[in-house]
Amino acid sequence: MKQVLLIDESSVFRDYLKDKLTAKHVGVEIGLGKLDSLSKIRYSLPDLIILDFNPNRGIAYDILEGKKNDPNAKDTPVILLAQSLDKNEVTKLHGFGVRTIIPKPLKIDQLLSAISSVLGVDFEIDNTACILEARVNENVIFIEIAQGLNREKMDLLRYKIRELIDLYDLATPKVLVMMTDLSLSFVDGPNLELLMNSVLADNRIKNRNIKILTLDTFVRDFITGGKAYAEIQVVTDLSRAIDSLLRDVTAANDAPAVISERILTVKNGVNHQDATLEMRFKSELETLKESEQSIRIAVVDDDVVIRTVLARTFQAIHAQVDQFESGTSFVSDISGRNYDLIFLDLIMPGMNGFEVLGKLKEHDVATPVIVLSAVSQREAVMKVLSAGVKSYMIKPLRPDAILKKAIEVLKVTS
Repeated sequence: MKQVLLIDESSVFRDYLKDKLTAKHVGVEIGLGKLDSLSKIRYSLPDLIILDFNPNRGIAYDILEGKKNDPNAKDTPVILLAQSLDKNEVTKLHGFGVRTIIPKPLKIDQLLSAISSVLGVDFEIDNTACILEARVNENVIFIEIAQGLNREKMDLLRYKIRELIDLYDLATPKVLVMMTDLSLSFVDGPNLELLMNSVLADNRIKNRNIKILTLDTFVRDFITGGKAYAEIQVVTDLSRAIDSLLRDVTAANDAPAVISERILTVKNGVNHQDATLEMRFKSELETLKESEQSIRIAVVDDDVVIRTVLARTFQAIHAQVDQFESGTSFVSDISGRNYDLIFLDLIMPGMNGFEVLGKLKEHDVATPVIVLSAVSQREAVMKVLSAGVKSYMIKPLRPDAILKKAIEVLKVTS
């Protein structure tokens, strides 16, 4: 049996890939840290090593150096997962026997193809164009699906849902699946069944807490006609769906209200190859702290108290924070600086948050944005969704909630 050693800190990615490889009768071991990984390289002699890489941390090079110095393991092929590398870095890595470097965020088909070329294992890969996002707002998991149903992304969805429930400690998770632009037929039945199986895979999610937003008659008939989907409601109105899901959530709840991390919806003409579900998810505060020196954050808010809270929160972990007291001052400097994250107030004198978002779109700025709002939850949800914004937090803000959200949005690589 072929053996793979997977060295990655994301449990979502590990579990997904382990199940995928096990189904093809490939054994998988997990390397946790440098010493454990080097021990398994030395004694298990895997046929392939898949290694998550961050040049800011020495662990990857330590592992590669140890592998290179082991006569039995030095020729073991390595697939490296990396955010961005310059030519010098790539040349250096090839000297350690790295066969393939796959950029992050990962594309499922690209990764499986690389594994297949090394192990000689064939994977059936679904290349259907599909946009799939899953994020949390209070106790509601918002799942947005557009363009089509891709089996690889829907399979990964079950792991992402589990991580979100654990990350936000959702005692009674509620789910809204938004499929408003899909038009399906009976040939899509197996894919729709896979989607629902992924949504229902975690036993903490109950049918009565799931709503499907769709205008498609086939989807409606499929859900309402399936015994396994009893009590799942199919709705056609977003406002009513959100109202009913958030009805029991009070403004006194300490948790921040958040939906997704993308600031603009994907428009027609998007490159389908780039519009993939990101496979890298983080759930530990430590990963944010480990990467703190590379984090640069912009805070755009006319409230000096909010700016100070956000600045002190991130300065405490040595992240660089630039403060802007107006949308105008931020936009005037938008082309000269690159940020990892932007906190943006909606209601400001002069140029408001929605106008700033328009400027970001004009300048093709893809930086993740967390929109700040002091209005009611339902109003905030509807307002940001209608504007194409998919990430917000309700004021007042708590430092621990801010950091938790930053972990998810930044998708910090380590």
